[in-house]
Amino acid sequence: MTAFATIAAVLLATLKAAPALAAGRVYTNPTRAIQDSSAIVLRLDAAEATEYPLGVHTWSTAFAVECYARASSGQDPMTAVDTLLADTWARLAALDATTLGADLSLNPKIDWQYDNTDTPVVCAVIRLLARHYTDTTSLTSRS
Repeated sequence: MTAFATIAAVLLATLKAAPALAAGRVYTNPTRAIQDSSAIVLRLDAAEATEYPLGVHTWSTAFAVECYARASSGQDPMTAVDTLLADTWARLAALDATTLGADLSLNPKIDWQYDNTDTPVVCAVIRLLARHYTDTTSLTSRS
């Protein structure tokens, strides 16, 4: 398994751990629109490596954690996602490097995206950056 898949699996397990976030509706890289009243989506965004001596790549791998909530009619969509966003942030911030197999940085950026429908949907996107190592000849995590 590549380092990218390994880190994604740990992030997914963390987001799915009890107590459930978004009533357990946590998805990875979905190919369909989210129809749930609330949900979390984990996406692998991009990875970039720097090669160091002795055949080691240092990777910076970006992940996006999307927190979705559907607002009630007349409700400010931002308030609909606020608790889910705070709980997701706390869950991710509690991860340690040993468990993850990488150093995790919660980038100081959260994007809010709005979908204007009869019951508005808002998505708060948390940007994560994992720094990890592989040998230059492999994409498997280096121990």
